[in-house]
Parts: sequence; structure tokens; C-alpha cells
Amino acid sequence: MRCFAASILCCIFAFAQAPDAKPDDKCSVEGTVLNSATGEPVKKARVTLAPIAPRTDAYAATTDASGHFLIDEVDTGRFTLTASRSGYNQPISSHGGPKPNAALALEKGQKMKEIVIKLAPEGVISGRILDADGDPLEDVNIECMSIQYERGKRQLVTSHRTYVNELGEFRLPRLAAGKYIIRAIYSHYDEIPAQERLARAAGAGQASKERYVTTYYPSTMNPDNASPIEVSPGAQIGGITITLMRTRTFSIKGHVNAGTENRSRQSSVGLWPRGDLQPRVPMGAEVDSQGRFQLDGVAPGSYVLSAGEWVGGSLYSARMPLEVHDENIEGVELSPQPRGEVLVRAIIEGEGDQKHAPREFSLTSRTRGAITTCQPEDDSPCKFPDMGGDRPYDVLPIGLPENFYVKSARLGEQDVLDTGFEFTAGVTGVLTLVLNPNSGQIEGSVTNAKDEPAAGAKVTLIPGGGHQFPTRYKTTDTDQNGHFIIKGVAPGEYKIYAWEEIEDGAQEDPDFMKPHESDGQAVSIKERAHENVQLKLIPAESAAGEKPAR
Repeated sequence: MRCFAASILCCIFAFAQAPDAKPDDKCSVEGTVLNSATGEPVKKARVTLAPIAPRTDAYAATTDASGHFLIDEVDTGRFTLTASRSGYNQPISSHGGPKPNAALALEKGQKMKEIVIKLAPEGVISGRILDADGDPLEDVNIECMSIQYERGKRQLVTSHRTYVNELGEFRLPRLAAGKYIIRAIYSHYDEIPAQERLARAAGAGQASKERYVTTYYPSTMNPDNASPIEVSPGAQIGGITITLMRTRTFSIKGHVNAGTENRSRQSSVGLWPRGDLQPRVPMGAEVDSQGRFQLDGVAPGSYVLSAGEWVGGSLYSARMPLEVHDENIEGVELSPQPRGEVLVRAIIEGEGDQKHAPREFSLTSRTRGAITTCQPEDDSPCKFPDMGGDRPYDVLPIGLPENFYVKSARLGEQDVLDTGFEFTAGVTGVLTLVLNPNSGQIEGSVTNAKDEPAAGAKVTLIPGGGHQFPTRYKTTDTDQNGHFIIKGVAPGEYKIYAWEEIEDGAQEDPDFMKPHESDGQAVSIKERAHENVQLKLIPAESAAGEKPAR
């Protein structure tokens, strides 16, 4: 899949303009923005030249009627060049200059011309939702999802949502070029009034019955078997028909234990699907004054059942895995406990200046990515409560200087740098991050099969030795000269790769990387080391699993 990266955030050195620079030392960037589908110029596109290591404001210009732009009076340094326009998505290719996701290195007095940025016009998917008799269905939600990597796992991520009209029709506009999976969700749960559901929870179990269930295009309940719809730039794809499936569904009946007799109940129950490609959309149920609940219309599958309860302003929670097969489930007992929490403090090792201590941290799940952030007040530690389901977790410092790295992470006496940590119900733990200012640096260049500089190549640094801490993985892009720099590298053993194209996050997937082991170059980094490497470009067809042409 083509990588649509529109900016580069870190790991590249920015050269400063000398204070006594002469006007002739200023640089300029000039070019044209075109429609990738028609080749016509795109007027009123906003073109931005942003410093990679931000120390100054970005430079910008707007294209004229011929799609032309000129950004002048630019200081030397390294930048990213991007364009945007309503009705278009990220740039997908470039000729006569660097790729849109390439770094742009400008030296004194350099005048870059004839850069062409191609913007992809947005696409549309439209269609109808039918019942088993071929009649249109209302009360159906439509979700448009793409498969993306998150921490080395492929997962469905919803990008667009809409509803069908009275004719069962739907339309999903403003789609970037790419592959999408469409699913239809019938709102049958609303057919049962809340009071009736609570009455059922208090009474006898209900017999299983057939219901319309979430259906993936063209006609499957399993997202693994869904057929992706490929949208090319500006494509208008119509005639997508999804016949909603019916299947035997079941109920889950249980009780949320209060723990104390006299506290007021503010409880809720949620049922979450499990699986890498299962979207994280729960089914919910009310809990009556006696703590009873019932979930109806549950399709067979693997789930996590959770309960949350507010007690005196504090949240208590419980969760349990649940398999639904061929019968109703009764007698489930959930006993919410006080949520555990982790207090985070950071220490700068050695003679590092404590003023560089991070002022913000993020809590990150190793299966779902970033969840929330925390900013410590004064000298108080950050506090992260148990966020439920996804584990293990990491805490990452935000805004570290580029020469720092995380040397260790300990939760109490436990080393959790490579394993991550789990919350323990009702337990407060202290996570100590040791930060070191003596990171290493890797610099180098990438050439293609013709020994030409490879502009816009994606360079990925993969840690060895079983290290899994997220910041050990590094990614950057080469500039127009095929050059790159990666800073903030922790001491250790690595392999470094240069890709013509790679899907974002694929380098963290062991299954993806296994056939490419021989394509990487081993590199060893020590504190304050500055290593130089020369890399060969891995062709796009090789990264896609195809044999490159010889």
C-alpha cells in the first residue's frame, strides 16, 4: 500500500541560519500543484514549507490559477513540503523534486525550481442496504474503515460514518485514495425499550432468536472475510449493495455486585468484541437498582464483558473474557474494584539538566496505540488510572530533546522497559523513567538500483535483542539528495532498512519483517556515537511481497 505520509515530525537535524546571513544566502522553493487524476493545475492550494526540527514558523504560499507557487526568503535548513486544498487529499507523488514525504535540505542561496506536487482528488463510495427479501432497510449505520498497522498489528480503523436514508441508500464522500472495508450496523437494539430490557434481566431468560447482525461487504459477519473496495483518486464508486445477514443471537444475563449495601449505584455494562480486526464498538446494557443486567442480540463470537460503577466520585471497574457460542449465558457475576493507577516520575541520569525533564507523558497500549496524556503539576508526578481492556501499557515522555533516550523504566522493582506493564486493581504503583542525554546518532545515504540518490525513501531503524520499547523504533525520510539523519538512538544493536514504499507501522510487524531480514544492515550504537551507513533501496514491489523485475 502506498504510504501517504504528509509530514515528518522528528529525528532530522535542522541547520540554523547564521545571524549575519546576507540576503543572497536566502533560499527559495518554486513549483506547481497538479490534480493527480487529470493533470490539471490546482489553484488556491496552500503549500507549506515546515522546518523538521521546529524553531521558527513555517513558510507558506498559495497557488495561482496555473497552480504555480513560490516560497522565497527561506533560511537554510531541513523542511517538509506539503500542499492542501479542499476536495483533495495528501500528495501522492512528485516529479522534478523530492517526494511529498521527503525531507527537503536547503543550503545557502539554493533556489529549487520545477517541483511538481500532485494532489489526489477525493473519492466517493455509495450503495444500498437490503434485507433478506431484497427490500431497503432503514435504521442502519454505515462505517467505512481501513486496515492500518497499530504497534505492529493490523487493525480496522473507522475513517467515515454515515446513515442510510428511507430508501436504504448511503453515500460516503471525501475519501482518500486507498482500500476500504464497509460494514452495516442495524440498530435492532433500539427495538427493545429500556424498561423491558431491565424487566427481562429480573425475570426468566429469553429464548435465542434470529436478528439482523453487523454485516461486512459483500455479505459476511467476519471482518477477516470482507472484500476491500479500492478507491482511486477521484473515483465515484456506486452500486455497492450489502444484504444484511440474519443469524441466531443470544442473551447475556448477569449481576453487578455492589460490594457495599448502602452506596448509590451508577453502573453500566459493556460488551466488547475481541480480535485484531474487530472494530472497538461495544454493546451496552442498563443496570437496574438491584445490579441486574441483560444484553440481547449477541452474535456468536469472542468478547470482553466489562462493568463500570461510580462510587463517591471514583470509578470502580471489572472485566472478564466471554465466549458466545450456541446458547444464552446466565449467572454472570461482575464485581467492580477500585481502579489501579500508576504515578509517573522522570529522572535525568548523570549531569543532565533537569530543566529538560518532560512536562507531558502519554499512556500507550501495545495493542491500540496512544490512549491519553498527562501533564504533571509543579513537582507532582503524573497519574494514569487503569484504562481497561488493552494491555500491556507503556508511558512515553513527550517533547524530549533530540539527544535524549529512555534508558530504563521500572514499576516498583520490576523492569518494564521491554515488557510493558499491567494495572493491578486497587493498587497504586510508581513508574520511574530514567532519561539519558547521551544518545547516539545514525547518518547516511540511500541509493537505488542505478546507484542514484533515493529521494523520499523511508528509513526504518529496528531494535534487536528483543527490545520492544516503542521509542526504540525510529523512522525518517531521505531528502532530495538521498541523505538522512536519525537522532535520539538508545545504545544497542539494530537493523536499518530503506524502503521505496512501506505501509506505516509495517516495520513493527514481525511477520512482515521476516522475509526482509537480509535486506537490512546491522548497526551497533554506543552512547554519543555517530555512525554512518550506506543503504540500498528496497523496491516497492519487494515490500509488497512481489519479486522485483530484473
